Order: sequence, then C-alpha cells, then structure tokens
Amino acid sequence: METTMPARNVEQEFDALKLDFAKLGTDLMGLTEAMRGLTTTEVQEHLAKLRAVMGHANDDVEAAALALSARGRKGVAVAAQCIGERPLTSILVCFGLGVVIGKLFDR
Repeated sequence: METTMPARNVEQEFDALKLDFAKLGTDLMGLTEAMRGLTTTEVQEHLAKLRAVMGHANDDVEAAALALSARGRKGVAVAAQCIGERPLTSILVCFGLGVVIGKLFDR
C-alpha cells in the first residue's frame, strides 16, 4: 500500500515534533540542573536584574505607543482636513475603492 503525499508530510511533521520535544526535555533538564546550583540570594539578584530590564523595556514600549498614537492622531486630522476641503472627491474615491475591493472579493 502506497502512502499518499500528505500522509508522508504528516509523518515527517510528527517525527520533527518528536525530535523537538526530546530536545526541549533535554534543555529543561539542563536548566533545572543549573537552577539547583544557584543560591536563594543569587536567584533574587537575577530576578531583580530581570525586573529592571523588563521595566526599561516597558518604558520603551510605552514611549513608542505614545509616539504612534500621536502620529495616528495627526494622520486622522490631515485626512479629515482633506475630506473637508474636497468632500465630493473624497466620496468618489471611497466609492471607487469600494468597487475595486468588491471586485477583488468576487474572485
């Protein structure tokens, strides 16, 4: 009996997953061994360092979010101004885009 192509791909994926899980198990055992060698104070120091790094990363993400938000508001304001200056052109452009998008979805 010949195995179909999709069945072979599934078997290959399962074999790859088995290997990945075996490697994950080995990595977890190594991590567990490394953690056993640490004292409580060392663990607390590492946690403090991790919290500090995460705090800096959080600050960077918040700053980026604020910058993107301001940029988005500016873009909306510019779009509203353009629509206000040329309402008929804006309606025709929206209609045209709707037709094009509708044709793309009909395919």
